[in-house]
Amino acid sequence: MAHQRQGSATPIQVPRPTTATDTDDIDTNTTQVDPNTKIQQVCWNDKMDGFMIITLVHQVLDGHKRSDNGLTSFQVSKANESVKHGCGVVVSDKNVRARLKTLKKEYAEVNHLLSISSFGWDAETKRITADSLAWDDLVNV
Repeated sequence: MAHQRQGSATPIQVPRPTTATDTDDIDTNTTQVDPNTKIQQVCWNDKMDGFMIITLVHQVLDGHKRSDNGLTSFQVSKANESVKHGCGVVVSDKNVRARLKTLKKEYAEVNHLLSISSFGWDAETKRITADSLAWDDLVNV
């Protein structure tokens, strides 16, 4: 049976799972230890992401060269300091590198969705938009 596509008046918006509802209201108790790895895990929010990313961009623009396999330990330590001073949350080098890996995956997913013709970007809300049938089609695939 052919599936007939009908437009919906209201687009569906997909929030990022790491978005804090109020970036000024930061929970400084955002770390926990994974009993299997003994690594302290951090629950990141948009404000922490912002401090980390801006610091890393400034490091690159200031001429600090990246190492062959990514960021240098100096650049990562500057990002650690920035998050600590800006948000009051202590993060480790492993936390920063893991967060960057997660952000790269999220970026790839957003790029994939935007490459599909029925998905779009709302510049005002900074979210992906699509009608409900487009989401249904994507989930069924």
